[in-house]
Amino acid sequence: MKLRPVTPISILAKKLEQLLETHADFIQSRSGLAEDLELCYQIAAGLDPYTEKHTTQESAALKRLTEQTKNYDWSDSDNPEFVRGLEAEMLSGHVEGKFLKILVAGLKAKNILEIGVFSGYSAIAMAEGLDAGGNIIACELDKRAAEFAEDQFKKAGVSDKINMKIGPALQTLQGLADEKSKFDMVFLDADKHNYENYVRFILDNNLLSADGLLVVDNTLLQAEVYLDNHEPSVPGGAISSFNEYMTSESRVEQVIIPLRDGVTLARLAN
Repeated sequence: MKLRPVTPISILAKKLEQLLETHADFIQSRSGLAEDLELCYQIAAGLDPYTEKHTTQESAALKRLTEQTKNYDWSDSDNPEFVRGLEAEMLSGHVEGKFLKILVAGLKAKNILEIGVFSGYSAIAMAEGLDAGGNIIACELDKRAAEFAEDQFKKAGVSDKINMKIGPALQTLQGLADEKSKFDMVFLDADKHNYENYVRFILDNNLLSADGLLVVDNTLLQAEVYLDNHEPSVPGGAISSFNEYMTSESRVEQVIIPLRDGVTLARLAN
């Protein structure tokens, strides 16, 4: 199963490919236009394969998870324990997974909080970067996704490092706050309309350690956050609002990295 483009660069590459195919006669009739458009297409389409090729290969467990996620039926269900709109394209993937693993190892993180697990790719990638004794608390609302992920954790041999919490993440966060928990790294990849609520709760309740790192996924949301004259989707509007909030949030300093669909790194401001 081939995944559809869901990142700014892959969407751009697909649009250029369609343009070159649909308007081939017109493009060829204009001197230099075909060459310029072909170069633009190659720049866009070549980036992801190049970064994949030159990023250390993922583990066998993560390769297996990727294939099984692609082949699983994530279609909507009337089951109230299932979240609507899940799709294989939600995978963190090879390059971002390796990025997360390296962050965990570099931080020498012991305690990690993940909000939004889906099929478990990012959780396993981070678990692979943990030292002995490290622990991940993984929050997932969808029971089906949680069960799929827990099966993958067992297959990957990392179940002892990951504690799954099924249910609304804000409820789990309240319990962690009551326990005075602290996390060296928080990875947020969940319902976009709650991003600001999650981060505010984490900051208000001191869940991030003094030298901890907050990592937030999808903060470029398929380029919707910076397109002019474009009506964003509901998630796109939520991410745009979240980015404005983070820019004005005096308790953190942050940077948006154009990795995959955008990754924000933030730490507590000095």
